[in-house]
Amino acid sequence: MAKIKAKHLLISGHSWTTDKDWYNEIYEADKVTNVSYTGSGNKYIAESVMEKIISDDSITNVLVCWSGLIRIDFALPKVVRPSWNDIQTQGETEKSRYFTNTMAPYRDRAVKTQVDTEMVRLMYQEKDYASVKNQSLLQILNLQNFLKVKEIEAKFCFMYDYTNSDFDHNHLSGEASDDYFSTLGSVDKGHPLLNEFDRSMIMDPPGIDWGLRQPDDLFKDAVHLTKEGYTKWAQELAKTLEKSVG
Repeated sequence: MAKIKAKHLLISGHSWTTDKDWYNEIYEADKVTNVSYTGSGNKYIAESVMEKIISDDSITNVLVCWSGLIRIDFALPKVVRPSWNDIQTQGETEKSRYFTNTMAPYRDRAVKTQVDTEMVRLMYQEKDYASVKNQSLLQILNLQNFLKVKEIEAKFCFMYDYTNSDFDHNHLSGEASDDYFSTLGSVDKGHPLLNEFDRSMIMDPPGIDWGLRQPDDLFKDAVHLTKEGYTKWAQELAKTLEKSVG
């Protein structure tokens, strides 16, 4: 199948794109810059792409793998050294360091709040974490519109289906059967922000949902695929592109 030819491909995401090469199933790129960071949320992902494009006018294509909806990214100037600066998830751009709370811990006292501030706990108190999820979705729309203004060809993919309630936080709903899945977050199919997504930019299927439907076990753990799994998933994403062209 034909690949997307790119002079300079910029990639951002979380652990699904950090130190991975499955994108080679989709792109034939002369140069690749990958600013992904394991554990990052959608704010870091969107802003890392925007900052890179602003500082480098050679970028011709963008690939983004979006993260969990209830991950909260806090961006601080690099000169600031908070008391909680030893947490593991610290994505960086040229000017900022991003501290990410990868789980929604408020109602689960056994889970440590990584960014241990009153503000984080207040954000997670709201039922269904609606504001946190909305902010995460808005990051996608912000980047989508930014890329259109810059006239840069971009493709988005997702680690899971945002409308699949199996991924919502079980400490609120009591419905999710898997604690690991439940930390990612979901929204209703009729959510107004989802209707603003440009479907021509999106490659389907979402990764975890696709993996669960396969006859073979392609999972390294609950939320990550094996190397073979990522490759096969990327091949499915490439088929989506063929259908859209056809």
